[in-house]
Amino acid sequence: MTLFIAGIMVLSGSDVSCVKKPVSNSEGAQKMTTKTIEQVLQAHTDEWMAVPGVVGTAIGEFKGKPCIKVFVVKKNEEVKKKIPSQVEGFPVRMEETGEIRALEKS
Repeated sequence: MTLFIAGIMVLSGSDVSCVKKPVSNSEGAQKMTTKTIEQVLQAHTDEWMAVPGVVGTAIGEFKGKPCIKVFVVKKNEEVKKKIPSQVEGFPVRMEETGEIRALEKS
C-alpha cells in the first residue's frame, strides 16, 4: 500500500513539473523553446549583426543563468528598439564595447 501511495505522489508531481509556462516579455507572452541557447544564438546572429552599431554576439551569464549577449559600439535608442530583451525564452543583454577591430598580423 505504501508503494502505491508513493507511486501516485511521484506521478502527480511529474505532471506539474512537465508543464511549459510562457515567458513574458515586452512584446507579449512567448513559449519557451526546445532549442539550445547555441541554436537560438546561431538563428538570430545574422539578423542582429545587420543592425548598425552591433559588433558581435556571444553566450554569457546573467544572474547565474545562460543569456545571449549582443555587443554594441554604443547603446542608443535605435539599437535598443531592434534588439529584444528576450528571445525564444533566453534573456538578451546588450553590452557596450566600443568599436572592435582585428589586430594586424605581425
